[in-house]
Amino acid sequence: MTERTVRTSPTPVTTVRLLGIGAGSLSLAVTWALYNTFMPLLLGEFIASRGWRGVIMGLDNVIAIVLIPLVGVWSDRVDGPWGKRLPFLLVAMPVSALLFATLPFAASHLVTLLAVDVVFLITITAYRAPLVALLPDHVAPAGRAAANGLITLMGASGGAIGLLIVAPLFDEARWLPFTVAAVIALVCLLVVLRSSDRHPANVTVGSVEDEAPLLPALVREAVSLTRPPLRGASVLLLAVFFCTLGYSALEAQFSTYATQTLGMSGGRAGSLLGAASLAYVAGAVPAGRLAKRFGSALIMTVGASTMAVALVIVSFVEDPSSLPVLLAIGGVAWAMVLVPAYPLVVNQGGEAQNGFFTGMYYLFGSVSSIAGPALIGATMDVFGNRALFVAVAVSMAIGAALVVTARRRQVESPVS
Repeated sequence: MTERTVRTSPTPVTTVRLLGIGAGSLSLAVTWALYNTFMPLLLGEFIASRGWRGVIMGLDNVIAIVLIPLVGVWSDRVDGPWGKRLPFLLVAMPVSALLFATLPFAASHLVTLLAVDVVFLITITAYRAPLVALLPDHVAPAGRAAANGLITLMGASGGAIGLLIVAPLFDEARWLPFTVAAVIALVCLLVVLRSSDRHPANVTVGSVEDEAPLLPALVREAVSLTRPPLRGASVLLLAVFFCTLGYSALEAQFSTYATQTLGMSGGRAGSLLGAASLAYVAGAVPAGRLAKRFGSALIMTVGASTMAVALVIVSFVEDPSSLPVLLAIGGVAWAMVLVPAYPLVVNQGGEAQNGFFTGMYYLFGSVSSIAGPALIGATMDVFGNRALFVAVAVSMAIGAALVVTARRRQVESPVS
C-alpha cells in the first residue's frame, strides 16, 4: 500500500488557466462534430442501411468501454515527471490528429476506411479520460460544477466552430475539414500543456495498492458501486446512460435526416445542427452557475425534461426554417444536463479516484452511445426518419426520472 499525500498547486487555477485546460475539450468537440457529421456520409458510399451505419458509428464506444476505464485507473496510478495525465496527451493526441486527417483519403475502399477509422478511434479514446480528469485534479469539489461550465463552454465552442466554420468546407473539398481539425488539435495540445500543472493540488501522490494488477484493481473498484455508500452513484450513472443514448443517436443520425428528409447538403446539415451548438455555448456557463446554486441533480432533471419536450415538437415540424429555434432550445437544455453531470459523478469519489470515476462516467456514456445510433437508426429504418426525435425524447425522459431517483439517494452529499 502506497502512502498518499496531496500536493499543493504552485499557481492558482484562474479562469484563464481553466479555459486553457478546456482547449483540449475544444479540440475533441471539433473532431467529434465533424466525425459524427461526415463519417456517416463517407460510409453511405458503401453501406445503404442507416442501422448498419449506426453500428459502425458506435465503434468508438465499443473501444471506449474497455479503454477509457482502464486508462482512467492507469492514470491514477502513474506519477512521473509529467504527472498523471499529461503523458497520455503527449503521445495519443498528435497521432489521433494525423489519423483523422487521413480518413477522407482512406475512403476509396471500405476496408481501408474502416482500418484507419479503428486506429483513429483507439488513439483519440486513449487520452479522453486523462484529459477530462484534469478538471477535478485542478479544482476542489465545491467548485467543479461552475468550473465545468467553463470547460463545457470551450467544448461547446469547439462544436460550434466545427459545425459552423469548418464543416461547410466539406462542400469545397471533403478532405479540408479533416485537415483543419487536425491542425486545431495540435495547437490545443500546446495550450493544454501550457495551462496545466504537472502535479496539481487535488490529486494524490501514488495510488491505492500500486502493486495490484491494473484490471483486477478496476474490477474491485467497479464492484464497490453496488454497495450501499455508492448505490446512488450507480443510479446517477444510469441516468447518464439514458441521456447519452439519445444524444449520441441524435448526433450520429441527424445528417441522415437532414439530407434525406429535408433535402439539404452535408455542409448545410452541419450548419443547421450548429444552432444547437451555439445555444449550448451560450448555456454552458449559466448551467454551471445554476448547478452550484440550486444543485446539480435538479438542473440535470430540468434540462433532460426540456430537451424531451423540444424534440417531440421537432418531430412534427415540416418547415426547416423553424428548426434552428427548437434546436437552440435543445442545445441550452443539453448544457443543463451535461455541465453538472460529470462533476456530480466524479465528486462521488476522492482525490485518489478522479481517474476511476472519470472512467465510469465515460464507460456508461460509451455503452449507451454504442446502443443509441444503432437502435434508433434501426427504428428510423422501420418508422421513418422522424422517429429519431421521438426516440431521443423518450430516452431523455427516462434519464430525467433516474436523476430524480439519484437525488433522493443524496448523491450531492459528497460535495463539500
